[in-house]
Amino acid sequence: MPVLTSLYLCNSTVYAAVGSPTANGAKITAACQTELPEGCLINGIITNEAELTAALQGFFAANELPTQRVALAVGGSQFNHPVLTLPRMSEKKRAAVLTREFSTGGADVTAPLDDYMLLSTDKKTKADTVLATRVESAVIETYINLAAACGLKPYSIDLALAGQIKLVRATPELAGKSFVMLQFDGDSLIAGLYEKGQYKYSTRSRLFNPRGTEASGTEIGQKLSGLIQFQTAAKSEHPIKAVYFGGSTAADLAVCTPACRALQLEVAPYPSTPNIKLPDHVKLADIALAAGNLIAR
Repeated sequence: MPVLTSLYLCNSTVYAAVGSPTANGAKITAACQTELPEGCLINGIITNEAELTAALQGFFAANELPTQRVALAVGGSQFNHPVLTLPRMSEKKRAAVLTREFSTGGADVTAPLDDYMLLSTDKKTKADTVLATRVESAVIETYINLAAACGLKPYSIDLALAGQIKLVRATPELAGKSFVMLQFDGDSLIAGLYEKGQYKYSTRSRLFNPRGTEASGTEIGQKLSGLIQFQTAAKSEHPIKAVYFGGSTAADLAVCTPACRALQLEVAPYPSTPNIKLPDHVKLADIALAAGNLIAR
């Protein structure tokens, strides 16, 4: 497999992981990150292409990153990504079913791009559970244009959430566990709920209090409490036991720990996994979604 440059773009930071997929994960040879100019990317929407282009060009040059096979990981509220359970069928029929499901579910757009990721298969019923995704094609075109302006050659453009799911799959420590994975994105927070190691639900919300403050810890605790209530309302037999942090600072972890423990949750940075080979100085929790984006589906 050729070397890829996985690039995760979020509101305030760009993360890069250079490496290749392996049989069970990925081998990463270099990783880096930098802050983006304020306001050039908001909730996955490019609002200042000139500033973002200059920032990415400088980032690639300063870190001598490969530009030929760039795998972009993106997200935001413009991506609709429900979990669906569908009978096994041909790809052609599944595409038609997805189109119908999105249209009847209120996700009808002018020029849609639909995709899906297989989450699990029930061997008894032969039904597939998938993460379906729909986005307006114009959104993807903005990223293609951005790559061209930066002198990058896109290899793929994928949903950042898919990277999180693949990373969880590649972490044996999380197999069979029910937990929440938090991904910090500037003043936004992505929370993925996993039941017995399988993705179930996610939210993306704004943080109103400055990160690293006691008020921020309380706010994040309230968001976690809401996910616990969601799990309880669903009458799940698998209560959430832990929360793992990605893209966070030591201050984030410190102020959130009291609220997490009050909810009887174990709290820790995202754990390492033998399936992701990293340079000595790199922690997986710091580049979680860029690393996950390198893993093959």
